[in-house]
Amino acid sequence: MKKVFIFSLLVLLICMLLVSCSKDKKTNPDTESPTVVITYPPNNSSFTSSTVINIVAEAEDNEEVENVKFYINGVNLYEDTSDPYMYSWDTTDFSGSHTIYAKATDSSENTSTSDIVTVTITDSGEAPNPPTNPNPQSGATNISINTTLSWSCSDPNGDQLTYDVYLGTTTTPILVSTDLTISSFVPETLLEETMYYWYVEATDPDENSTLGPLWSFTTSTGGTGTVTDIDGNVYQTIMIGAQEWIMENLKVTHYRNGDAIPHITGNGVWISTNSGAYCVYDDDPSNAETYGNLYNWYAVDDPRGIAPEGWHVPTDEEIMELEMYLGMSASQASSTGWRGTNEGSKLAGNADLWNDGALEENSEFGSSGFSLLPGGNRTSLNGAFTNLSFYGNFWSSTEDNSNAWFRGLTYNYTTDYRYYISKRYGVPVRCVRD
Repeated sequence: MKKVFIFSLLVLLICMLLVSCSKDKKTNPDTESPTVVITYPPNNSSFTSSTVINIVAEAEDNEEVENVKFYINGVNLYEDTSDPYMYSWDTTDFSGSHTIYAKATDSSENTSTSDIVTVTITDSGEAPNPPTNPNPQSGATNISINTTLSWSCSDPNGDQLTYDVYLGTTTTPILVSTDLTISSFVPETLLEETMYYWYVEATDPDENSTLGPLWSFTTSTGGTGTVTDIDGNVYQTIMIGAQEWIMENLKVTHYRNGDAIPHITGNGVWISTNSGAYCVYDDDPSNAETYGNLYNWYAVDDPRGIAPEGWHVPTDEEIMELEMYLGMSASQASSTGWRGTNEGSKLAGNADLWNDGALEENSEFGSSGFSLLPGGNRTSLNGAFTNLSFYGNFWSSTEDNSNAWFRGLTYNYTTDYRYYISKRYGVPVRCVRD
């Protein structure tokens, strides 16, 4: 009987507490309004007609922001319900001065309105064209902490432009450089694993100016820097032990002295060539963008140099040094065939590109930062392209009579492969710093 009484008393107390909370909400409703501010574009900024402006707002509330509405010239054009709150405004057919503001509503229907931002839309020809083609690309991840920012920009009248660069970790980046006369900027070393926002303002000699879009990128962990080849391709680099490696396969189409590396598409020509050449897997440019080019070994060995200045294609011994740093014994590293334990998984990168198998399922997949991709190869027998998504290879600069040494990974092994193949094979190229 006593237990029943205690239980009943507990139920009564809980009910009283719930009723009290309900009354408290009714008698003390949330009356605190959210806060909202337009973080991009800046007030009194200028854009050329047909620019798409990503209007960005930050909103906060003591409970929960329900939505943010965007107004252009007092007209509600868009409602966003998730952070980051943004509206992409196409300024085609707009000109002159326009007002922008945002209105935030919380879960208790309290509202607040941001300050008004004024922007000017000018006809093309009156101001510089907006900056485009950001490097890093907007939204890119795994970017080196020592990256170089670059962009493209032109003026309708051919005027010499100057640039102001804004960069920061919020959607209101700060001015970090002014009056640049080149379309690139090297920031101080960035923070690892951090999202950065940036934009560029272009100005002509008549003080007409245009803002570019708000771009973003996220830095990686452990990246060391970048290197640029003679064609202008920019590669990330990473320190692994005492060696600095390029983290991507080469895409270069010229030797260091500017001479073109012959581009061969025909199978018959490919298998009969005894001089430097390159090809693209399946002759598809998108494969070159993702996996780099395939080169025969004669291009690797050409005295004009395929690697960027200050870099070279690694010797067989230098690749052994890398493998031993990752855990191989000296005897394993110098043997042929499949060697080691998980060194293949450590060398690989981007699991989404590999066929499902033991390599990308291993817990140490990608741990070295070398990030070798399954770019396949082109055979010396009939010129066929093979093994995209299944095999990732790269040349060494060490020859063995009519053959040359290389390394390879496959989707179903966690080890890596050392052997020699015909110099006429098409294989990706990695580089190490001199």
